[in-house]
Amino acid sequence: MTRSTTSVLAAVLAGGLMLFAPQVAQVAQAAKGDCGQPSSSGASPVSSDALTILKSSVGQPTACDDSPSKCDCDVNNSNTVTASDALLDLKKAVGQDVTLTCSCSVVPQGIPCTSAVFHSRTGSDLDSGWTGIAHNSDLEIGSSISFDVMKRCTDNNAQCQANADCVNNNCKATCDCSSDTTCDITGPTDAPRCVTTLKGCTTNTDCPTGVACVHTFGPPLPLSSGGTPVCVVSVFDSVLTGTADTSTGEAVTSASLKSRVFLGIAIDKPCPRCGAPADHPQIGGTFTCSGGQFDAAVCHVDALSPVFGGTSFDCPPALNANVSGAGLEIRFSQVTTGTSTKTAQLPCANSQFLSNPLNAPFKCYGGTNAGKTCSTNTDCPGSAVPGPCQSHPGKCLDNNAACSTNADCKRCTGDSSIQCTADNQCTGNGSCGEAPDQPVTCGFWCQCGFCNGDASLPCFETGDCPSGQTCQVGPGSGNVQNAPQQEPNSCSSDKFICGQFASEQCATSVLGKCTEQSYRSCTSGTTTCEDNNAGTCDIEPKPCFESRITRTGSPSPLGTYCAFQDKTCTTNADCTQSGDFCVKDSARPQTVALFCVPGTSSSSINSVGGITGPGAVSLKGFIEVCRCGDGKIGCDEQCDDGNTVNGDGCDDFCQTEHP
Repeated sequence: MTRSTTSVLAAVLAGGLMLFAPQVAQVAQAAKGDCGQPSSSGASPVSSDALTILKSSVGQPTACDDSPSKCDCDVNNSNTVTASDALLDLKKAVGQDVTLTCSCSVVPQGIPCTSAVFHSRTGSDLDSGWTGIAHNSDLEIGSSISFDVMKRCTDNNAQCQANADCVNNNCKATCDCSSDTTCDITGPTDAPRCVTTLKGCTTNTDCPTGVACVHTFGPPLPLSSGGTPVCVVSVFDSVLTGTADTSTGEAVTSASLKSRVFLGIAIDKPCPRCGAPADHPQIGGTFTCSGGQFDAAVCHVDALSPVFGGTSFDCPPALNANVSGAGLEIRFSQVTTGTSTKTAQLPCANSQFLSNPLNAPFKCYGGTNAGKTCSTNTDCPGSAVPGPCQSHPGKCLDNNAACSTNADCKRCTGDSSIQCTADNQCTGNGSCGEAPDQPVTCGFWCQCGFCNGDASLPCFETGDCPSGQTCQVGPGSGNVQNAPQQEPNSCSSDKFICGQFASEQCATSVLGKCTEQSYRSCTSGTTTCEDNNAGTCDIEPKPCFESRITRTGSPSPLGTYCAFQDKTCTTNADCTQSGDFCVKDSARPQTVALFCVPGTSSSSINSVGGITGPGAVSLKGFIEVCRCGDGKIGCDEQCDDGNTVNGDGCDDFCQTEHP
């Protein structure tokens, strides 16, 4: 962990997407503390730290060697580690009033930021699909993504790597996180892996024949809902790019993923495990894989699920469990610390969900061509009532009154059961509004389609598509990735109105989950939970997506934050959670993103999860920024020789130079 070099270079990511055990995972590699604490965390050094420094002073390999300058151990800032440092550290450990001074104890001055690493932390949340069953899923803790400050030519602003890439021979970083805080970023820069085995690689030739060497978005992700467990392996299908302001913490990025979905091993073990929950795994811990391609092989914990235990790149799922081919296209057009909003605009495919006649095209209702646009009945073979090819009259969802537009279905925004035509009819209940300001619409609308029907281009609206293409109802049928979204939500007891009284909740449609195992479904009056030692059955309103989906993140300016607790700090003593420590030059952003999830080849996964359908992620993160030239190796740095001079074996972004 690079305590001396951390910042908000990119309160930036999520996503992307996607995205877990006990309380909070350890950040990066270590739980080291402040100056004089090469092997401990906490409010002050302990005697073992002094012993580590003493061993280092006589040339023994120790934790002091984590950086070329050994700055954690040089507590008198003399540029070398001696027995005097060990004695001074021991005095501090036993409570004497001495001052420790390390060069890495302060944010580097005059050294520009060059790279960063984003770690997912506890509280990250995933909602996916129109059924609501797969909402409120916990994401992994400890998954990380590294990225760099982008460099551009000063003459034409083109992206570059070195001066030789520019006509004027001047390739410059877009920010320094000090005087210039507006950064362009690019990534991921983590070491790539073979897409099937998840083993490290450099090029495709390092992988099995025909297998690509790619950048992954964290280790396998275990998800389980509605009795259907899945294991998701996501890889980057495009470069991650965006902007971030380190002074405000505001950031926006974009990237595309391919998510390979595998049938889960069991309802309580969706992915191969590297440490069961009962074993209390921690990041970096060693276990053996339970299940998957390399069952019983030694594994190291790379991330943690608060429900399912440890996950690891060493434990990929079995290839024959894949139900998504090369992967589902997940497009994060905007991952932001601000607000992201999308409004349903497309007709739904299921014939009972009718759309506004002024905007909806004629389409087939039911039959083999359900959801497809049509001109005559002959375009709709096999259709049944209420079709076949027509644009149905609209009706207000709550009372079936005829309507032409949403303006004909006005309701009070604070209580959408109240019909109105003017604000004075809503005193104490908001204002008189039309959908989507309130949830009663003229007909039904769905969120997700595909650009020109292309399964690789899921979309909310035409603006998400390449120039010249339009966002259309999915043309596929059955279990294909570009199948249309069938329904807007599963509020079947509420006339399919979501959010009438509480945000993103059905009013009377309910969902039962066990209190101790939220992935296990139950119904009132049964003993499902008790029979599985899963607590009791908790019946709550079913989650749902409204016509307008909104998520809001929170920026985190460059500062000094606790690694685990969500608070600022000055020293380790301010971070009171066990094992926590204070990290200078860091950030704790929350990023959000909305996306569309294509269907899989599994009808059970599609029907339970409600896909094709929308998804939303809220990703809490901890960001460390590294500054090449500070003598500490971190983030994606391969070296750090204490300078930014090229041609000496370590370049200005701390990557190894080869002759």
